[in-house]
Amino acid sequence: MPRTDPPAFPDLATLHRLYDGPPPRDAVRAAQWGGSARAAAARRDAAISVNERLAADARLAIARRRAALPLRSCPSDGWLARLCAALAHHRAVALRLRQTV
Repeated sequence: MPRTDPPAFPDLATLHRLYDGPPPRDAVRAAQWGGSARAAAARRDAAISVNERLAADARLAIARRRAALPLRSCPSDGWLARLCAALAHHRAVALRLRQTV
């Protein structure tokens, strides 16, 4: 009979039997995703998706704000400056997350 090694992470039923109270969140997440590496990859993909969406929203808001303002007031508009900062931030975060492997 071939020997089978136990999995490196317990399944959810085993995890709930190991703890009297609720199991740690990281352990539950690892059990649901099939390991901590896959859970971390899913978390990173979700963060990339959120930041890309927020950057797209900021870009659209910048276009709308610039269309609504006269040309001379664009450089001094505080709301437009805040939107530009939000766009730069979310683009940088999404890029940094994409570069990490």
